[in-house]
Amino acid sequence: MTSSTDQVMKLIITRLSESLAAERFLPCDPPGDKLESQPGKRYPRWRNAWFAGGAGADPQMTPTIQAHLLRSRSGSVGLSGWAWILSDAVARVRAELPNEALENAAESLVPSSLESVPFGHFHHPQNVGLATIWITLESDVDYCVGRFMDSVLGPVRQWFSQRATLTDLLALAPTPAPGSLDQSNPDSVRLRDVVIVALLRGRTEEAVSLMRWYRGRDQFDAWDSPDRVAAFDAALIDRFPDYAGARLVD
Repeated sequence: MTSSTDQVMKLIITRLSESLAAERFLPCDPPGDKLESQPGKRYPRWRNAWFAGGAGADPQMTPTIQAHLLRSRSGSVGLSGWAWILSDAVARVRAELPNEALENAAESLVPSSLESVPFGHFHHPQNVGLATIWITLESDVDYCVGRFMDSVLGPVRQWFSQRATLTDLLALAPTPAPGSLDQSNPDSVRLRDVVIVALLRGRTEEAVSLMRWYRGRDQFDAWDSPDRVAAFDAALIDRFPDYAGARLVD
């Protein structure tokens, strides 16, 4: 990578920071073990920039935007985006739960993530990579950032608005995640996290009702199983006294 290509990356991040600030998304640290750039390189091949939304309808859930920049072999810079709903409170509870109560391969996930979706899902759902915006010259940076912001102000804003409150997420929890290859089963990560947020917010009956429905299913997505669901239920009983009391009469 040349210094000029690296400069294009940095300029994109600077302009994105300005544009996203106008929409109340400010630079933030990456979640979990995510990195901001390829380690050990003077001119990294990839960079990530993260932006957290301002105080939303639910303080325990933070709408977050990830901008991912990548250099091609030809020297062009590609920009793609992800929308995330993050919750540090969920991450703290997850850290207390036994591995067998979580999804298979949960260690590879971002613990604070309730849900995420690539921007490409809204434009090319069958091949999200086609939505990557490629440029070479500094003079094209404004075009690149403008395209990214078109997604932020359009389908990404709508996606966030559909998940702005716990009530929204409780309604979505029994459904498959948008873009998932499995459209027959709920997203096991989102469902667990919504139950946790409901319990943290004192909405115990709704958490119990959702878990009652989930425990009664005869199939789950590839990351879940009846044993893992039973272990999650047992862990909630140990962790949340109100849940334990409600389960006694469930």
